[in-house]
Amino acid sequence: MLNRFQFSRLRAFRFGGRKSAAGARRDERSADANGLATSETVRDSWEGDERVARLLARRAAAKESHRNGAIERLGERVSASGAVAATAAPVAPARARTSHAGVASTVETPRTSPEGGVQTARSRQAAESTARRGAGAAVGTSSARVVCIASGKGGTGKSVLASNLAILWAQQGERVLLVDFDAGLANAHLLLGLAPPYDVGHVMEGQVTAREALVEGPHGLKLLAGGVGRQVMVDPTRRELDRLFKALRPLEDDFDLIIIDHGAGLSYSTVAHLAATSTLILVTNHEVTALSDGYALYKRAHMVNPALRVGLVVNRAPDERIAMDAWERFRFASHKFLGHTPELIGWIPADLAIPQAVQMRKPAALSYPDCAAVKSMKRVADWPPIDHARSAQPFYERARRALR
Repeated sequence: MLNRFQFSRLRAFRFGGRKSAAGARRDERSADANGLATSETVRDSWEGDERVARLLARRAAAKESHRNGAIERLGERVSASGAVAATAAPVAPARARTSHAGVASTVETPRTSPEGGVQTARSRQAAESTARRGAGAAVGTSSARVVCIASGKGGTGKSVLASNLAILWAQQGERVLLVDFDAGLANAHLLLGLAPPYDVGHVMEGQVTAREALVEGPHGLKLLAGGVGRQVMVDPTRRELDRLFKALRPLEDDFDLIIIDHGAGLSYSTVAHLAATSTLILVTNHEVTALSDGYALYKRAHMVNPALRVGLVVNRAPDERIAMDAWERFRFASHKFLGHTPELIGWIPADLAIPQAVQMRKPAALSYPDCAAVKSMKRVADWPPIDHARSAQPFYERARRALR
């Protein structure tokens, strides 16, 4: 086996004393070091070699072609950007987010119509509802927006908030469906003063269709009641849930907004819904047990659905200072251990009107519309992600895939 030095010697001998490429490079480096390199020295190494001349000519032609192509592409990009800039039109924002007393709130700004007039809040509600329905049909999605409401711990007032939010949206002309998905301990029908003959359990067992199980409430609100003390809803199997989700799928084409009221904790059905939804309202209160369980639910929700938008509501807070302190504890723990936090969308004060409305079996949004709790719920109802809680694929088809 010849080493490099022996190989260069042999090559020089075979080609009549011509220097090897490595030897020529060493000579050029030494000449440069001594300041003696000239153009003649460089040319002598390849002058008269036709193969090298052809290679150099081919390389020069390739460089010229590449430069001409780059110039043409640059000209196309400049002309395209100019055309886009010429056709772009400014669009005024529909709503502005402001901060009031440490809580994000939504302030409506006047919208100017193309004719120059200003739309009122009442006229915008019908227009926005029609636009939302048309947008879903235009992109090939289901018409319903789906919002899940859940809590880690029971007794946080989640069902009260869900029923009142459903009323507030129905008052704006939306076709709203409230689904009570509590596992055998449903009470949304009691809060609304309704007595439905069928519930989710009957739909799961195939006794009635989902549309036949609906009952109408105030302002055209529809309710699909949960099972009260029904064993089939306490611990359903994957096959039973798949059959139920398949039966609920047609409802998405009948409504503008579906609000799903989940039971406390992390049941199999809750996790499947969280994996399918795009928007979650997480309800907690200032107690450390509620904050801890709410954090556990938030952590699990982001594990199964990293793109989930989560809004936190601190319910039944004695005052704003305690509510903000609870939010800071939740935010700090989420940021420290998970690297992300939910969005605080409001806090609801402890209001005596709420238990009175529960006793009357009439939602506070109807019986005490001007109380402090209902005013806070209206701010929660204005959370912008609710307007965009629609996915490219039907919600219950995504939920069925999550079961697998």
